[in-house]
Amino acid sequence: MTYLTVKEVADLKGCSPQYIKKIILDGSLLSKVSVNKNNRKKYLIPIEELTEQEQLKYYKSHAIDIPENLLANKKEKTQRPHKEFDEFTAEQREEIAEWIRILNAWDEYCATSKLQKVPATEKFVQLQKVANPDLNISKGILYRKKAALKADDLAGLLDNRGSWKKGTSSIPEEAWQCFLSFYLDEAQHPIQACYEYTEMWIKREAPQLLPLPAYASFYRKVQTAIPKPVEIMGREGMKAFRDRCAPYIRRTYEGMASNEWWIADNHTFDVQTKGESGSIHRLYLTAFFDARSGIFTGCYVTDAPSSQATLIALRKGIAKYGIPENIYVDNGREFLTFDVGGLGHRLKKSQKAKFAPPPVFERLGIKMTNAIVRNAKAKIIERRFRDVKDRLSRLFPTYTGGNVVERPERLKKVIKDNDNIPTDYEFTQAVEDILTYYMNEKPYSGAVNADSGKTRMQVYREQLKEKRVASELDLNLMLMRSTKSQKVGRRGVHLTIAGEKIDYYNDELILNYFGKEMYCRYDPEDISTVRVYDLNDNYIMTVPVDNEAVLTYGSSKDAVGQALRKVRSLEKLTKQELKASQITALGKKTALEIVLAAAEENKAKAEEINPKVISVHRADETAEQLPVAVGQNNIVKIDKAKMIRNLEERQREE
Repeated sequence: MTYLTVKEVADLKGCSPQYIKKIILDGSLLSKVSVNKNNRKKYLIPIEELTEQEQLKYYKSHAIDIPENLLANKKEKTQRPHKEFDEFTAEQREEIAEWIRILNAWDEYCATSKLQKVPATEKFVQLQKVANPDLNISKGILYRKKAALKADDLAGLLDNRGSWKKGTSSIPEEAWQCFLSFYLDEAQHPIQACYEYTEMWIKREAPQLLPLPAYASFYRKVQTAIPKPVEIMGREGMKAFRDRCAPYIRRTYEGMASNEWWIADNHTFDVQTKGESGSIHRLYLTAFFDARSGIFTGCYVTDAPSSQATLIALRKGIAKYGIPENIYVDNGREFLTFDVGGLGHRLKKSQKAKFAPPPVFERLGIKMTNAIVRNAKAKIIERRFRDVKDRLSRLFPTYTGGNVVERPERLKKVIKDNDNIPTDYEFTQAVEDILTYYMNEKPYSGAVNADSGKTRMQVYREQLKEKRVASELDLNLMLMRSTKSQKVGRRGVHLTIAGEKIDYYNDELILNYFGKEMYCRYDPEDISTVRVYDLNDNYIMTVPVDNEAVLTYGSSKDAVGQALRKVRSLEKLTKQELKASQITALGKKTALEIVLAAAEENKAKAEEINPKVISVHRADETAEQLPVAVGQNNIVKIDKAKMIRNLEERQREE
């Protein structure tokens, strides 16, 4: 292979040696680096890096035989392949059009000028350089472009300088692969750091590749040579790739009917409201949304999203709009509950073999589809919640904004005054009216262009092919909650509310089904009875409650649960108060210690008792006739004078 020095290349190209060194250092020109006798770098450029014309010029000037490949190229060189105008890029088409305008202006200038064509052309070139300083133009360029246009060679109108080296790089492949191993890492090392790590590795493992091209060469290649999806997957991970680059199934709405797909989710209102107790808080919206028309179908305002709030919102939607065919939900527990939508992906292997009652969605004939976990494309209802924020929440004086930056300055004053804070009831009524009679009547803004100009409700009515309905009784049964399977015991069956068991019992249940596996359905708004089913989902009977708590606190599950929590809270508070009272009264001493101390004090104060008479009393029965009971004491009185007389009589007899 023939190598040229920097000066030789500069002479062939007609530029300075400093320019050649510059393009070598920035990676535009490949070179081989060696060290001369003065220990200075010497750059040698392969002749293949030059254009064919420059190579031919070098061989002729040095009287060297021209290689056969160059001769063949020279003989076989023909016109460029013909390309139509629309085959060029937008940038190239603009450049071609610009040169056609310039050539037409040149012809017109020469035709109207009093000068001959050659001086007129020179004058035209000077005028163009003044008007377009960035334009590369000369007399020779004009003639070449004119010839290309006459030959219908549109490619000849383009500036192809530097095109010969497009796609080439001075970076050795092994060095580039090493660089990529550092760059395509989720640690997201900066390009400069990856360049340094690559240089360190090359020094140790492949020193023959040194010196590496400059950092600028690596930087440019990063911008152009790494496909964006590869860069995202390597540096940001698989989830980022799937969210931003991976192909996805585009949802089509043209063939979709109303009630075919409902989408459910929860939203936190950016509004502070006042509860019955005076507490200030933010409420939540559980909503169902029709994918075809964009209307809100079922909505429920709650203080905490839950499976029960989901069912209430669904019931409202079904009562007004009918039963949907499909429901699309995320993976929240308010949807993935065993008796609402089923456990879905939350179902463990150990639970698959166990009996599970048919969930509410299944009983209604609704197919539930869950979004992929942590999938950024799944939140299509979020756009509707954005409308709720902008068209509803902002209407209230206690609007909080979505973050600290959005928070209105007036909010503190409104909260402090406490007069303009809407109550939960007022806010709930306003939400239901605005969603149903204002936002559902807004112009349709979905993906179907044919429906633009219509209202959302109008689209819903037109696209409602079938409305599935259920009677009030059937709907009540289908929307009932279920318990897990349980054995009928001596206390019958039970619900667990707020950690407490509520028993349901009658003689027939115990007599006929004791020890058998059953499950219960119940209405959370009336838990005075439950409906008992066998594991084949056959209705057995309705059983009444056997606890006074339900009658005491009311028949609603929430009311009973709240009451039981209050009872436990009061018990806990009472115990704490009692304990505090005991500690306050006794300190760290126990009652026994205090009593013993008092006894000790009294013992020190006690005086000796010296009675004048001690008498002994005996009962008529002797000890043999009436044994003394254990623990019983003889009551005696002692007469001292009689004792003395008896003693004197015994002494005389002796």
